[in-house]
Amino acid sequence: MRYALTLTALAAASSLSLSAQSPASIRVGQSVTGRLVPTDRKFSDGSLYRMYTFAANKGDAIALDLTSDDFDANLLIADAAGNTLARNDDGGGSCNARLTFVPPVTGNYRLYANSSAPAELGDYRLTVAPGRGAVAADTVCRGFGRVAGMVDVGQTISGELTSEDPEFNGDSTYFQRWILPVRAKQAFTVDLESSDFDAYVLLTRGRGEKLVENDDGGGGCNARLVYTAQDDHPLRIIVNSASRPRRQTGHFRLRVTQGESATEPKSNCRFNTGTAVGGAAGATALIRQVSNVSEQRAAVPAPVVRVGETINGRLTSSDSLYPDSSYVKSYQFTATPGQPITIDLSSDDFDPVLIIRGDDLDHSIIDDDGGPGCSARVSRVFPSSGPYRILVNTTASPQRQTGSFSLSITQGAKPVPQSGNSDCRTRGGSSAETVTARVIEIGQAREGTLSRNDVLLNSDSTYAQPWVIQGRAGQTITIDLESDDFDPYMFLRGPGITGGRDFQDDDGGGNCNARLTATFPQTGDYEIDVNTTDHYATGRFTLSVTMGSKPKSVARCNRSSQ
Repeated sequence: MRYALTLTALAAASSLSLSAQSPASIRVGQSVTGRLVPTDRKFSDGSLYRMYTFAANKGDAIALDLTSDDFDANLLIADAAGNTLARNDDGGGSCNARLTFVPPVTGNYRLYANSSAPAELGDYRLTVAPGRGAVAADTVCRGFGRVAGMVDVGQTISGELTSEDPEFNGDSTYFQRWILPVRAKQAFTVDLESSDFDAYVLLTRGRGEKLVENDDGGGGCNARLVYTAQDDHPLRIIVNSASRPRRQTGHFRLRVTQGESATEPKSNCRFNTGTAVGGAAGATALIRQVSNVSEQRAAVPAPVVRVGETINGRLTSSDSLYPDSSYVKSYQFTATPGQPITIDLSSDDFDPVLIIRGDDLDHSIIDDDGGPGCSARVSRVFPSSGPYRILVNTTASPQRQTGSFSLSITQGAKPVPQSGNSDCRTRGGSSAETVTARVIEIGQAREGTLSRNDVLLNSDSTYAQPWVIQGRAGQTITIDLESDDFDPYMFLRGPGITGGRDFQDDDGGGNCNARLTATFPQTGDYEIDVNTTDHYATGRFTLSVTMGSKPKSVARCNRSSQ
């Protein structure tokens, strides 16, 4: 579909002298291949083109076709002086261009292999044949569309998502397409950051084939995806927002960097709606909540805790509320770069949760039972002096716990168990429940129930249920998680897996179900974590594992009940 190029603008742009571009020649009866690259000439609308010349006799019909799997093809014909004579966008079907041209006089003509949108790149085939071209049965272009511009690896773009941008009909979100030139086997990281909306980013190729997508992998409500290009065909980055709330808009920063950066397996993102200040009655404003706690700056800074100091405090009903309705109290500290320190939070009155945040941390550091008993502990080296923020918090259950606590920072490292302490006792004195993983084999489908007795992930207030599967190195499987009760999400963990885009999925199974195709990097026992995107969601599910790969759905989650 052609968006911005008028015939007047085309005539002005195509009046370039032939010697300026050194156009190639093509004969009637010939087919040639080519590629649009960033250094090609541009029309006034920013679209790239290659120019050819051909000779034709008066009255002899000629069929011209421009086809491409990389861009929405546009074909233009002008006389030797640059006057526009004919053009076509989608006459060849499937976003390809086709037209029949009858020369008014014998002579030389110009032929432009062009894209329909600015910045589009890629391979094409141009055919000039005698006779008239057949009319395509379907000339509606699907898969391509309006392009916002081009972004290169190593470049950062500042933009704005507005109500003037295209809208996904399935979930009522706005989006922008950005063309990304790549090299074969080039690894890169795409970051989409915004303080105005919950960022969502997709990577596609060709006519909309989805390669990978991400919601909150960049920490907080920012999106990050990592990919290695299989060839040098151009890709498309889709700047988008999460589906709830609908029609989010605002400023964003799109950054593409060389190499693979770590992604967050699950986020700490929360967005709420609130009354808009100064707005009409009933209006809502989007309030940004990063790492589960509102970042409204207080007039009085948080109290300082120094290394080597212990503070005894009390969490009360007058303190701020976390989104899971637990209370939270803030402190701040500075660190010595390169020197390990240990932060301990203990209480005899509640089950403590310790959260550390900082501007140079990729994500919040959250710990529940890393210290003795049910105490929380974070022990690490910080990248700078900070300042860093400490959030004294509790587990979500029992609700709204209060009481006295002790917060200390000491020099040096202390041991922190990888999965919490088995000696942690609840306030009632009973042992914390031992998590027992279920077993599933390849070729099986198992039904289960995600319940409040399962593991509660403090990072996002969702329940998780582990299932064990035995994997063999190099073996490819597809895992499907389906539920009518909640929006499924799943992870795969185990030997050789360090997290990231290849081992998690949200909506790849269609209809908000999860589908994950993965190849085991090593032989051993792996853990499938049944999870959900919704806070505290529970319900029945079906988990199945099959041999081999299955295609992922490109549809966005759009259940009527959500």
